[in-house]
Amino acid sequence: MSKSDLTTAPAPQPDPPAADPPAVDEADLLAASVARVEHRLRLVDELAEMAMKLARRVTERALAEDPAPTKAGDAPPDFAADHLAKLSRAVRLTLDLAGRLEETLRALRAGEIAVRAAHRQEGEARASRARMARDAAARDKVSEQVAMVIFSESESETESNDLLDALAERLSDDIVYIDVEDQPLREAVERLCGDLGLKPDWSRWTDDGWPEQDEFFNTRERWSPFNRVSRKPVLT
Repeated sequence: MSKSDLTTAPAPQPDPPAADPPAVDEADLLAASVARVEHRLRLVDELAEMAMKLARRVTERALAEDPAPTKAGDAPPDFAADHLAKLSRAVRLTLDLAGRLEETLRALRAGEIAVRAAHRQEGEARASRARMARDAAARDKVSEQVAMVIFSESESETESNDLLDALAERLSDDIVYIDVEDQPLREAVERLCGDLGLKPDWSRWTDDGWPEQDEFFNTRERWSPFNRVSRKPVLT
């Protein structure tokens, strides 16, 4: 880890344009379609029931009445049979329509369930990603604060690298830091500094850590070759 590593931060995501219309929820559209089909199915059921009542009345009336007298050799007109045929056809068509509506209703309900399940899984995944991002940011904050102490106290680049490796090892493998992102910042930093043998200046500590980060990043390490006065290039 170097000072430049501590300055890297993810670029902020742009806000969506204010003029964008709200997204249409597919599950809500399916739910509305389900409600409409359910209403139509109830109407069809009522029509079928009314047709059956009429058919029963026609049958009862035909059985109760004698056929009207006709001329010799002529067959009496069967008005009841004609009415029953029409009513039977109406009932069959109504029941067929009800069956198609029920199939549509089943498909819509299955689609609504699938969409809502997908939305629920997406929401859970989004919440998990957000939680992981928060945990990573908190862990990075702890690492950054301890690294600042390492850079300020190290007498050589080798010592600094060793301390940074030790810090990474603690955060990765030491069981007491497995949930460091859930610990108070001061408590986590203080414990790590103690484990690494660091003695930071706590008088400048704030609730958000040490505030003089700009000064820190613009300060040379103690082992920097540029600390000595030279009228010639230092690195040649």
